[in-house]
Amino acid sequence: MNKLLLLCLVAMIGLSSCNRKVGAIFGKKKDKLEVVDPEFDYLSAKAKFNFDDGEKSYSTSANFRIKKDSLIWISFSPALGIEVARVLITTENVFILDKLKKEYYEYSYEELSKNFDFDFNFKMIQSVVLGNLVEPYKKQRVEKMDNFFTYTASKGLYLYQNFIGASTMKLEKVQVFDEGTGNTISVNYGDFILVNSQIFPNEISAVIDYEAKNKPNTEVNISYNKMVIEDGPISFPYSVPSKYEKK
Repeated sequence: MNKLLLLCLVAMIGLSSCNRKVGAIFGKKKDKLEVVDPEFDYLSAKAKFNFDDGEKSYSTSANFRIKKDSLIWISFSPALGIEVARVLITTENVFILDKLKKEYYEYSYEELSKNFDFDFNFKMIQSVVLGNLVEPYKKQRVEKMDNFFTYTASKGLYLYQNFIGASTMKLEKVQVFDEGTGNTISVNYGDFILVNSQIFPNEISAVIDYEAKNKPNTEVNISYNKMVIEDGPISFPYSVPSKYEKK
């Protein structure tokens, strides 16, 4: 699995959001957390993107486009507006164009899950991208920890520890622990900004700790400089030139 794919997959966890209001930790029926998802049909954003896996590092600009519950599109341009890679994530597959090597990749979620030893699917990716709970609250024990309400959810070999801000009432941190490998993924959201009555984090940081394989950590930092909730449909251009080779 090449570095570009890892870069693209980590980028998927970059964009997230926070609720626009403060409320009680529980709903009226005491059976769910009051963590409100962002409301939009189409979203676009521009960001500075930094990646470091201990062996190689990248610094690039990235454009995001999202059609909620349907498509996620990412374009990478390291300098002078020259695009080097494009990603299209659908509910069924992930497509990647490497414009430097003139190669393209197509992966099912089953293939991605097998290659990365992590359960990838569109719903999970969109939840992380939007700052929603990956594994929903199902009457787990909630504890108050510093400025967070926290609870742990499990799915298979994965444990999700969710940290919900006491002032924002939205997911501000999530840690995913793989009991099979001992690896951990941590994502933090901060420096929130207001966009059309919705609140988004301006700074994102993510760390993959490969404890089991004794590998250097993979770190990603994203700083947004523009974010727009679009009034209507936007395009998600993706086509493979005839001279590109499939990998």
